[in-house]
Amino acid sequence: MAVDDPGRQLNAYSYVTLCLFLVALIPVIHPVTLRLGRRIKLRFNLATAPPLAVLILLICRAIDFDIVGKGCLGSQGVEPYAIMILFYSLAYICISIDVTGFLQFCALWASRRAGQRGLLAFFLFFLLTSVMSALTSNDVVILTGTAFLSYFTRVAGIDPTAFLLSEFTTANIASMALYIGNPTNVVVSQAYNMNFVQYSAWMLLPTVVCLLLAFIVLRVLFNNPKYLPRVIYPPDADPRRALIDPTGAVFGILCLVCCLGTLIGTSFVRSVSVWMVTLPFAVIMLARDIAYDLQLQKHYPWSPRRKSEPQLDVVHPDEALTSGSAIAMDILPDIGTSGINYRLHTEKQSRNSSVVADHVSVNGQSVLTLESGATQSHRESAPPKSWQQQHSDVPKTEGKRWPSRLLAKFNWCKSKLPTVVAVIGRMPWAVLPFSLSMFVLVEALSDTGWIGTFAIALSVFTKNYITAVYGSVAVSILVCQFLNNIPMTILFTRMIQHPNFTSRVQSDAVMQGMILGLIVGSNIGACLTIIGSLAGIMFDHILKTKGIHVLGYVRFLKWNIMILPILAVGTASVIVGELYVVFIRGL
Repeated sequence: MAVDDPGRQLNAYSYVTLCLFLVALIPVIHPVTLRLGRRIKLRFNLATAPPLAVLILLICRAIDFDIVGKGCLGSQGVEPYAIMILFYSLAYICISIDVTGFLQFCALWASRRAGQRGLLAFFLFFLLTSVMSALTSNDVVILTGTAFLSYFTRVAGIDPTAFLLSEFTTANIASMALYIGNPTNVVVSQAYNMNFVQYSAWMLLPTVVCLLLAFIVLRVLFNNPKYLPRVIYPPDADPRRALIDPTGAVFGILCLVCCLGTLIGTSFVRSVSVWMVTLPFAVIMLARDIAYDLQLQKHYPWSPRRKSEPQLDVVHPDEALTSGSAIAMDILPDIGTSGINYRLHTEKQSRNSSVVADHVSVNGQSVLTLESGATQSHRESAPPKSWQQQHSDVPKTEGKRWPSRLLAKFNWCKSKLPTVVAVIGRMPWAVLPFSLSMFVLVEALSDTGWIGTFAIALSVFTKNYITAVYGSVAVSILVCQFLNNIPMTILFTRMIQHPNFTSRVQSDAVMQGMILGLIVGSNIGACLTIIGSLAGIMFDHILKTKGIHVLGYVRFLKWNIMILPILAVGTASVIVGELYVVFIRGL
């Protein structure tokens, strides 16, 4: 990315750019819908507001297309397109593993192992979410774990506050451990040429210490039977019933492990970018999912179900089953996923063969129907229709306009490749326009002189490596609450790279302290308020759809303001110790 002139003066375009940058963040935190007449709605959210801000800047000529190109392609070691390829490649692998039911299997297994011991259940879920977040990402844990814990605490009849806060806290802490745990880690690492091994060498110890502190603080804070009862009544569910595709789960885990191993092996070769490693593994996982769907079509072609065929029970990774064939409908993570066919498990099949259907029936009652991408729950006494009967009333698209033809093609893909459509439908696509637009907006701030101004202000923490670490952690955590952690990380990375900042840095220890402090702040800064990260926004949305209101903005802040300072000080102290050993003692 181009570096603006250290002495560049601010002008009218500078203030317009800054205002649009700040205004574009408002719908990210609080989406806004404007009505233009009865049918037209304009939705401003994280996927639309930042691109609109870029468009306005282009129209008023505050920036040109060269800035847009630099923001998307990058320079100075930061490659936005590479970060997005890395993010979505890993997201596909992890979500594909989730679709097999493996993550729900782990959650149900932990629940069964704990039995009626409430404290053991709390510890096992703490450990499970930590491991999951470290090996996948915080977003994957939030999307899968929140729905299950909502169901678990409801069935057990306990207050969900302790379990949900534990999940959210550990997801954001454990994401510090590996290079791939959070997009913010990739932004900082790419900017300063930190490979996979170098990153983990610095961040593994602070992550472990922070997790230990988090467990101690949470146990003390929630040492009340109201939040952590000694005896609970977990759901009576067989974990194996959630594992609908064991072969796919094993394949996905091996694919993820091989991907991580290859990342470590190639981290010493600077010519190999991380996206070059993760993309092939995502393609392999995609090919396996396609082969799986085609195999289902071969063995279970769509036709009216014969009377001799066995009855089917619903098993889906976004659901946890209670005893028998009943479905815990309240844990479906209604997060906007659309067009996903649900798999049905044949109880009498010893090899867990699966078929796909649009209609789900349990004990003679229809409980799920997917219409226009929405998940609905209803009851009817009549038996379920066959697949052909359900689709016989769908209007033909011959002669229709392109939207109808497009919808027909989508429905065809949904019926032929249900697993692929399910995984792709659950991927966080809104992050793509949001992230790329934020890169462009930060590039615009640099081009109009703001980055240099902010860099001078940030240089107040460059007196020594101790002030660098504590100052960077504190400021980045604070700014996360106003800008969200991804924009904050992009902005601070550019500030630390700026000559106005680097010219005031007196040692390598100070620079490394600022970098590591930024990584810590961008991860655990998401733990303070709901709007500190995209994971927090998704977390809040899932809870609202489940009817859980015990963790609104104020109560969430109230709990975390007692947790976060201890985590921040403890983690920063570990980094200070590492810097002392490496740079001062020279070990």
